[in-house]
Amino acid sequence: MKRLGFGALALTLAGCNAAIPEIMTGANEAGPSAIVSETAVAADTADWGTFYPYFTEDTHVLSPVLVGVAKIDAGQQIHPSHRHADEEYLMVTKGRGTWSLNGEERPAVEGDILFARAWDYHGIRAADDSALEFVVFKYSGRHIEAPNDPDPSLPEERP
Repeated sequence: MKRLGFGALALTLAGCNAAIPEIMTGANEAGPSAIVSETAVAADTADWGTFYPYFTEDTHVLSPVLVGVAKIDAGQQIHPSHRHADEEYLMVTKGRGTWSLNGEERPAVEGDILFARAWDYHGIRAADDSALEFVVFKYSGRHIEAPNDPDPSLPEERP
């Protein structure tokens, strides 16, 4: 492995810095830092359970943003397996159920995290005998073009 001297390393880093988009070096466009309690969030109650949208404001580098907690009743799901241009993480914090990722299913248990890249079908359903809670972090890059849909003929929700 070739070792770089300090001068060469500094030039390399300076070159990388020149490639950073202007948005990454400008004024911070995010809202204020915050700690949010569940009691301060306007709950959205539906026939499947309750959703708590903790953060929905754009940040300096992400737009749109959704950070929330879903509490799904036993045997229910928010919606069928679906796809979209945003990336998404889901983490099971209570209960158990079934993950769906690109047509494959597997058990979902506390501590599991799913990552769904843009346009991949994904979803979760609570077990028939267990409620399920998960945290969602869904986002796209601000000032960055969304990835092209590899097959626009596919429906948003998986049949």
